[in-house]
Amino acid sequence: MQELINGLLVWAVTLTGYQQPVDLPVVEAVSHQQLVKTLCEDQFCTAVAYYDTDTQIIYYDERMQLEQDQSARGFIIHEMVHYLQDLNGELVPSEMSCEQRIEKEQEAYRVQQYFLREHREPTFQIDLAVAVLANVCKTNNVVE
Repeated sequence: MQELINGLLVWAVTLTGYQQPVDLPVVEAVSHQQLVKTLCEDQFCTAVAYYDTDTQIIYYDERMQLEQDQSARGFIIHEMVHYLQDLNGELVPSEMSCEQRIEKEQEAYRVQQYFLREHREPTFQIDLAVAVLANVCKTNNVVE
């Protein structure tokens, strides 16, 4: 697994330009229920992975088959981008504006999208997520 993690990190570093970190990120499988509890407050959600800035650990749904599934690897690469952003002091959620958070998320999606395209995997879900993110921070302007 460490070889796979190292290879995915090389992809993330290459596609972002961040420096190669000394240590590999910790990548840990957790139950889907744990993901739902952590990310969605026990409500239904489709989350499959996340990066925890407090622990610097990438968590992923234990049902994902990282050894065989390029799409699953794409989610890990996405979270590795957040890991690299954090190591470079660019991911401090409590100090970031909505626009800055979205910019970091878009960077992670772009890397994931590129990885998937290189492996001839569909990217329609990523395309949709990027399109939705573009409008997240916009407020309704009322014309008087």
